[in-house]
This record gives sequence, C-alpha cells and structure tokens, in this order.
Amino acid sequence: MRDPFVFPYPEENKYYLFGTTFADGCGDKDPVFEVFVSQDLETWEGPYIAFEPPHGFWGVRHYWAPEVFSIDGRFFMFATFKGGIGEHRGTGILVADHPAGPYVPHSDVAVTPAEWECLDGTFYEDKDGQRWIVFCHEWTQEYEGKIKALRLTHDLKQSYGEPVDILNAAEMRWIRLFGDPRIEKKGFLTDAPFMYQAQNGDLLMLWSSYSVPNYGDRGFGGYTVAVARSKSGRIEGPWHHEDELLMDRNAGHSSLFTGLDGQTYISTHYPDTPHGTERPLFITVEELADRLRIKE
Repeated sequence: MRDPFVFPYPEENKYYLFGTTFADGCGDKDPVFEVFVSQDLETWEGPYIAFEPPHGFWGVRHYWAPEVFSIDGRFFMFATFKGGIGEHRGTGILVADHPAGPYVPHSDVAVTPAEWECLDGTFYEDKDGQRWIVFCHEWTQEYEGKIKALRLTHDLKQSYGEPVDILNAAEMRWIRLFGDPRIEKKGFLTDAPFMYQAQNGDLLMLWSSYSVPNYGDRGFGGYTVAVARSKSGRIEGPWHHEDELLMDRNAGHSSLFTGLDGQTYISTHYPDTPHGTERPLFITVEELADRLRIKE
C-alpha cells in the first residue's frame, strides 16, 4: 500500500485505512479503492471494497491516494483518477453514508482543471466556511511542479475562481530533480499536500518530494515529508517553506490524524522504494511552539 490515509471513527471505536492498492485493475478486473478496519492500528481486517466504479465512470485508471473527510453528516472521498485517452489526471469527489463506503460518484468529473495534469487533491475548510481543494499541478506537464488551491462550491460539486499558488517545487533548497524513465521526462515533483491547523493558529501543509543526498539529519536523500506554514492561518498565505524536513527516511505521502487514544499520528508509507515493499507506518507526532516533531 502507498499513500495510506487513516480515518478514525470514535462512534465505532474503529480506524478505517485507505490507500493506493488496486490502482489499475488486473486482467478483467476494474481498479477499485479498498478499505481495512482496525481497533488498535496494529491488527487489520480486510480488504473490503470501498469504491467500485459504476459503468461509464470517467476515471479508468490511476486510482491513487484516497482521503476521507466527514462533511455535513456524510463521508466524502477525495481521490485521484486518470481518464481515457486524451484526458488528464485529476481529483474527483465520491460520497458515502458510512466511512467504509460503499462510495458513489459525487462530482460529475474531476474538480481540478480539465486542462491540467493534477493529482493528490485534499480538502480544507477555512474559518470563514469556504471550502477548498489543495492539489498538485504535475511536474509531468509543468516541469516545475506546483501546489495550488481552488475554491469549492459548498455542495462540493465543482471548483471555481482563480487558483491560489502555494508553492513552486523548484524553489526548495533541499529538492532534487526527479526523473521517470517510463515517460522520458525530468522535473521537480510535488506530491501529497495535507492541511493541518496548528494550535497557535498557523496553517501547516505537509507535502512530499525527493531530497538531495546528505541534506537531512541522517543523509538519506530519499522520499521526504516537508512542511509549509501560513502564519496568517489562511490558504492565501503568505507561505513560508521550512528548510528542515519533517521526514527524510525513504518514506512519504503523509497525513496526520488524532488517534482514539488522543495522540497525534503521522500516517506514511515506508519504504518508498523498492516498489512493492511499501507498507503503512504510523508514528506519534508532537506539536511544539514553532514546529512539528516526530517522536523518537
């Protein structure tokens, strides 16, 4: 599993775990999103089917990075899909009456721009009640990967307005150029934005890319988790990009959740490579006055 996301559900004293698993299907089996269930973050039951695409659904492959949020008494899944030939990748929104599903399409198509190659959309609602999608504009199209935000209509059916720029990956001092021989391109990759409201009012964003060797405290130089900070507490920023990486351990695509024990955890996949070995990893995190810190 890559891109693990945990949805704690105190009403049932359970955790629901989602991630990238059966992303492109196999043989005559369509891709799906799966869910695992646990009461202690250690012993898991499943997988069960959380979303099976209905006939004619616009997303045909690249079922990546599902995230689930409780909104207006229902459960909304923000997830990446790739359309058919000539269509870009984007984030669509699904809905269910229970966190485990079954989910059905909510947005008619992707809520990220149709002319952009996008992935890893996440949800954030600001203190004024404005709903947002924060997402990556892919390095495969941009070269300098970006993270942007768009306003969502209150019913979560579509986005609107001008995008807000949060970061340009090429400006990070720790980042390295990423190459993918499968598509014969290089660029500065952006993955996995996740929003977190700090106790001091700052708005934090976790995100992932690849760092240069010998940058982190142990010199791993692999897949990372970085932190951006908006001291205004608002999506509009201004955004400060922290030089110290939260994780530099060949692990990434992370999110935060409050456990049933009241502790804050980071959910990440480890290791990032070699592919096929990735597993969910949950580590306790503490929030200091000016930063997040992984508890050793």
